[in-house]
Amino acid sequence: MKTFDLELRVKTFGSVITWEILLEDSTNHNQRLRDWMQADDYRYKKLPDYAISDDVLSVFAGCQGIIGGTVVCEVLINGESQPQKLISKVEETEYAKTDYPIV
Repeated sequence: MKTFDLELRVKTFGSVITWEILLEDSTNHNQRLRDWMQADDYRYKKLPDYAISDDVLSVFAGCQGIIGGTVVCEVLINGESQPQKLISKVEETEYAKTDYPIV
């Protein structure tokens, strides 16, 4: 079991009507994150002492809206921004997914 501080920051661009972020399993809607906080130009969710059973954190993003709309999710692990951001576009029919190794 790996435990770490996790923060997710989400920005939307264009005409995004709805969006969602899920952790570890996109088929389980209990893994959907809710109750986001609002900062100046993004929304964020802090999950201190988040635990996973393997060595990789999987993050999924999906959105609906008008073509051209995009959701960008930045992942911070133990306060450090990860180099790859998760990007979901309205045109995509499946969740976008990025895996982040936990050292």
